[in-house]
Amino acid sequence: MAHPAPPSDNLEALRKLLLEPEQQALQALQDPARWEEWVAQVLPEALLRRSQSDKALQYALNPIIEETFLRLVQRNPKLLVDILFPVLLPAIRRAVTSLFASLTQSLNQTLDQVFSVQGLRWRLEALTSGKSFAEVVLSHTLLYRVEQVLLIQRSSGLLLAHQVAAGVSVQDGALVSGMLTAIGDFVRDSFDPEAGLNTVNFGERVLVVEQSPQAILAAVVRGMPPQALQERLQDTLLEIQARFAEAFSSYSGDNAVFAKAHPLLDSLLEAEYKRPESRRPIALLLILGLLLLGLGAWGYSNFQASRAWSAYLERLSSTPGLVVTEAPRRYEVRGLKDPLAPDPLALLEGLPLRAERIRAGWQPYQSLEPEIVLRRIQQRMDTPSTVQLAWREGVLVVSGRATQGWLSRLRNLAPLLGVAQLDTAQLVLEPSQR
Repeated sequence: MAHPAPPSDNLEALRKLLLEPEQQALQALQDPARWEEWVAQVLPEALLRRSQSDKALQYALNPIIEETFLRLVQRNPKLLVDILFPVLLPAIRRAVTSLFASLTQSLNQTLDQVFSVQGLRWRLEALTSGKSFAEVVLSHTLLYRVEQVLLIQRSSGLLLAHQVAAGVSVQDGALVSGMLTAIGDFVRDSFDPEAGLNTVNFGERVLVVEQSPQAILAAVVRGMPPQALQERLQDTLLEIQARFAEAFSSYSGDNAVFAKAHPLLDSLLEAEYKRPESRRPIALLLILGLLLLGLGAWGYSNFQASRAWSAYLERLSSTPGLVVTEAPRRYEVRGLKDPLAPDPLALLEGLPLRAERIRAGWQPYQSLEPEIVLRRIQQRMDTPSTVQLAWREGVLVVSGRATQGWLSRLRNLAPLLGVAQLDTAQLVLEPSQR
């Protein structure tokens, strides 16, 4: 007969039966792996729901994301280059293309203005009127140029944004907007409450105005603006009105919110110039003619100088007592010169060469050319007038009358004077005088 289980065992079994699921759940809560699994399942939906309800999650994550991005760039700068390259390259290409187009247009305008009769006339006008040449050219060639664009709040007349073309000096934009508002109020109070201000002429400039229920867009134009400019002002104002509707309604004096409208205003800063196409070929032909004339003159001068230098070298080479050993470049010569040879610079006579431009280096030597040898004998031997000297097949022939002493001296000094053989058969000896 089986004995009944002790009461303690029954209570333990009952406890396990009732509390084991809760105990297992509590143990699961202490397992980090289970927590990661549960959070991963609900995290995307939780982040999405919180970001839609308010901006607290974005504000909390911003410092973390910024610090992470900064460290990533510091550790791997090439990653940032790879990310920005597809975006920056087209922008850089467009900027460079625009710059070269602007430079080309400026060069064409400069050529038209400088190398033409009209350009000379404008320079004369600038000298006589006291104006700068740029001002005179601008007054004659400019059709129109948008110098300023102002965005004004219609209800208060406050200036919201103001863009100015490069090189244009302007007064305070707030003064312009206040003046425009005052003129508009005067027109409405004096003539028609529903009237709107469209254009105002003042001197060489025109103020073109477009209005919407909340804003006024005004352009200060130098010259005569085309009708297309008015249409572009309308389109730009409509776009600004649509993009900044909330900013207009909640405007409290901070213009920073309208900084994003600056590119739209910059697109209106345009200019158009007269293009005298018929004069450009004349200017280009004139420039080309001057270049060809200059090249022709330089080429002819260079040809003449080379020809004269070659003639001078030929004279030096053919002159007895002078030997040209080297002429490395034009106007530079080196060689040998016998003391009895003529001055090399004297050979420049009749040639278009200047002596001060020639750099010469001459080394002394004793020439054996017949003319120089005869000149050397005449000088060293004190040859009497009754003696005639002549060369015949390399032999010095001595004829006439001379004393025995003079003949003896000649025979002794002949090798030193450059004479290899003597022929004295035709010489008549006279008795020596005492």
